[in-house]
Amino acid sequence: MGTKMHTITTRRLTLRTYEPTDAARVAYLAGDYAVAKMCGRVPHPYTIAAAYSFFDILEKGRESGDEYAFAVTVPIDGVIGACGVSRAGKPEEATWELGYWYGMPYWGLGYASEAARGVMDWAREELGAKVFAAGHFADNPASGNVLRKLGFVRTGAQNLFGLARQRTSPAERYVWPEGATPVSLADHHGAHVHRRPRNDCPVCAVTTRRAQQ
Repeated sequence: MGTKMHTITTRRLTLRTYEPTDAARVAYLAGDYAVAKMCGRVPHPYTIAAAYSFFDILEKGRESGDEYAFAVTVPIDGVIGACGVSRAGKPEEATWELGYWYGMPYWGLGYASEAARGVMDWAREELGAKVFAAGHFADNPASGNVLRKLGFVRTGAQNLFGLARQRTSPAERYVWPEGATPVSLADHHGAHVHRRPRNDCPVCAVTTRRAQQ
């Protein structure tokens, strides 16, 4: 049985569960190739039907306790992206993979780190999370800035497959806190992993380019 998700409020953001009415907005923002190519499991093109399927997947993930994804929202604009965690390993020794993406108009405004702090705080309190992992494609160094700002430490390189790119590309891997040993993760994964690739889940382990600060 999964943990109930509640609304997370930060200085500028509200993080909540997705609603069916978010589907068109998610498809519009995640459907931008500039966003999709920086994520591991966002296909391109990205349809409204895929967004609905994504919401169904998230509901199952919450019920199983394997994954928790929040819609990141701001006043007036509503949904601007996503941030969440997925579990790898047994609950008592789990590593929680952090992932996020943001629509292009919201890059470079500090939303990525603000939302991620909120999600990590929630995960530590509600899930008992002690170790987090994350990554980004090598041609997306700004996401490394986000992770380092959050206190993540680089652990090495790994090749990851990107659905939008349709190829394997070099990526950088990180862990939090420094010195932690994360559970081994698959080469093709994302935040909210289902233990095999899903082409309809737009929350990515390989984080979105330039969502820094």
